[in-house]
Amino acid sequence: MIEDRKSNQTASARSAAAAVLRWYGDMGVGEATACVPVDGFQQSEELNARKVSVPENTATIQGSRAPLNRPAAPSPQAPRPVPRQPAAAPSMAMDEVEQLAQACTSLDELARTLDQFDACPLKRTATQLCFADGLPGAHVMIIGEAPGREEDQQGRPFVGRSGQLLDKMLACIDLDRKSDDPARSAFISNIVFWRPPGNRKPSTAEVMMCLPFVKRAIELAKPRIVIAAGATPAQALLDTPTGITRMRGSWKTITTGIGEVDVMPTLHPSYLLRSPEAKRFAWRDLVAVKAKLLAEQ
Repeated sequence: MIEDRKSNQTASARSAAAAVLRWYGDMGVGEATACVPVDGFQQSEELNARKVSVPENTATIQGSRAPLNRPAAPSPQAPRPVPRQPAAAPSMAMDEVEQLAQACTSLDELARTLDQFDACPLKRTATQLCFADGLPGAHVMIIGEAPGREEDQQGRPFVGRSGQLLDKMLACIDLDRKSDDPARSAFISNIVFWRPPGNRKPSTAEVMMCLPFVKRAIELAKPRIVIAAGATPAQALLDTPTGITRMRGSWKTITTGIGEVDVMPTLHPSYLLRSPEAKRFAWRDLVAVKAKLLAEQ
């Protein structure tokens, strides 16, 4: 009986520890920054205990202040370790970023340039670059919002639950990212190439730092249709504050170095996982994409 109880307690402790580690991973914690944990609350209590208060009834004698009975100085303690902060990302003007992106003459070169690009602060907390997946040169290019935990670990976009749903959505219109046929495949990327900590929404500054590379990827991939999955990529590509529920389902165009490209804004698969009732709207958008592809054959 006692051994069973101890075994259950041990299993429960391990389960709790595993849950904490998973939560740390979701929040973007990737490494320990000190040998021992630092308790900021305990530090605050110790500092308050060391404060010396002056008695209110201190008297003066013949114009001089009475001596104060000061407590003995606290014994020196070993300095507490200070958590290491990641180095700040180097600053780079947007015209420099655009020149860097335009200098790339292939998607492979673009990926190598991004791998060495340090001006986007997201790179400091991500595991690795998550650039693209699928077939370069496919007639359809899909641009999502940002990598999640699974994408950050594998270095490929849309491989988690959202990616699994995206694959099913593409299959409904006879597309498959693994196909070698440009007419039946898809090229997939994101509006930012590194995972935001805690899967938060990327900031405007982070999106703008990656946008020149996204536009250059479109020029090099040469898709006939771009599907902007979610508000963040749609607003960035179309330069509009309009919400995705108002934009989706209506064809837009963007001007690139290869001319005008048709864009279909639609709902992000992660939103569809949270709101399954909205799948009917995404289905209509995909039907419109399929119809345009058939019309251009």
